[in-house]
Amino acid sequence: MLIPTQIKSLRQYFYPCLGGILGGISVSTHFWLIFMPISLFILWKGSERRIANFCWGFFFILISHSWLYDLHPLTWLGFSWLASLIITISILLFCAFLGGLLVYLWGWFVEIILWKEDVFKMKILSLTVKVIFLSLTWGIGELILSQTPFFWIGLGESLIPGDIYLAGLARWIGASGLCVLQILIGFWIFYIQGRWERKLHFKKIFIYGLFIIFFLHLFGGLTTPIKRNYEYPVAIWQTNLPTREKLKINDEFIKEKLSTAQKYALSNKVKLLVAPEGTLNSNFYLSKGFKLNTLAGGFRNSNNELRSSLLGFQIGDKSFTSSIDKHRLVPLGEKTPRFLDSFSKGLSAVGGVQSGSDSRLFDPKFTQPLAVAICYEISDGLKIRKAINSGAKLIITAANLDPYPTKLYNQFLSLARLRSIENKKDNLLVSNTGPSGLVNDDGKIIQLLDLNVEQNKVVFPNFSYDKTFYTKFGDKPILLLFIFFMGLNFFWKIN
Repeated sequence: MLIPTQIKSLRQYFYPCLGGILGGISVSTHFWLIFMPISLFILWKGSERRIANFCWGFFFILISHSWLYDLHPLTWLGFSWLASLIITISILLFCAFLGGLLVYLWGWFVEIILWKEDVFKMKILSLTVKVIFLSLTWGIGELILSQTPFFWIGLGESLIPGDIYLAGLARWIGASGLCVLQILIGFWIFYIQGRWERKLHFKKIFIYGLFIIFFLHLFGGLTTPIKRNYEYPVAIWQTNLPTREKLKINDEFIKEKLSTAQKYALSNKVKLLVAPEGTLNSNFYLSKGFKLNTLAGGFRNSNNELRSSLLGFQIGDKSFTSSIDKHRLVPLGEKTPRFLDSFSKGLSAVGGVQSGSDSRLFDPKFTQPLAVAICYEISDGLKIRKAINSGAKLIITAANLDPYPTKLYNQFLSLARLRSIENKKDNLLVSNTGPSGLVNDDGKIIQLLDLNVEQNKVVFPNFSYDKTFYTKFGDKPILLLFIFFMGLNFFWKIN
């Protein structure tokens, strides 16, 4: 039988685990509106206990990234069933451990900055400065992580489709700013609950908070829509070719499928055909030539290195005449550390892929300039923003998400929609098994194809010259605020 002290100890760590689970479930789902605020409230409530922070981060990543388990089975790559199971579970647990460690470090920082005195007895101005600084610390942390290959999705992108109106603020403050707002909302709930529990006045704080949240949603929802035109029809070819079978698929099979896609596109008088990541093998050659301008994901050899690329073919071309290479490669999936090269070329059908230039600007000459994200690169908003500042008028996202489940599709779609909001640009999506379609410049879905079926569809993207505040200034305002509040915290310490 558990004694009261043991029960209390269990509660202290049960709730952080629950908070992480609720947060993980809410990522890129409609559950966000209920689960994420509760999750962040629990995070703040246990923030003075480092192990509690670790538990929250561990379970947040474990649940939100549980799609990693669907790598199993890897028997088609030569691994035994048991080895495959161990590898996939190990990858998932490692990611969860890393997430727990990062939140642990943030909690340690919270303990240093905030918990040296009673939060509920602090002066409101001093408390506000400290909490904003700590929230900005989390936001800057996600920003830094987004520039590494060890980042997929964080709090900033997670609120679509749960709260599209709050997400609308991304055109001003980007994903990092949205992350900061969510952390602040979590603290607001925690602070109200704490004051209520201690029988302290909380009504004004509650009402002011509701007013600010309402205003933020109103401001985020205010958009000036760009007038849509139908002058540039594009055919999307969702190939639906299982990754596990690609090793058996030859060029002749792809040429037959490509011929069907071209016939469909020509019958609809489109100006461009787009195919997903990894559709064409390296050295792909079409002896009869392409019948219309085409952008197709495929592989190419450069200086004896294999690159995953988006290849451009003009009418009459037999092989590609323009290309942009994938820069951000999936760790282990496409690129392994050098010391593992002798063991494995990666957990994918091709492996051994090398990265190209980090620029995401692509000008194939037969379309206006494009900002291109190849699969995993959709998580790097900074490089897409840079491409748009350099002249891109449309975002094209080519991907291959097979064999992953719907959970990953939803997260991918959430990332793609946020990139559109940040830069006020249409986002043309074309994926092997989905999602494929067109996202409007305000993040709303114009058209979406069914998942896991081969399909051709015509969409009408806008090429836009408009730039948002975020496109022009990026994360500089967030960084300046971080420096400003860091200075204020230092000032308060010495006075």
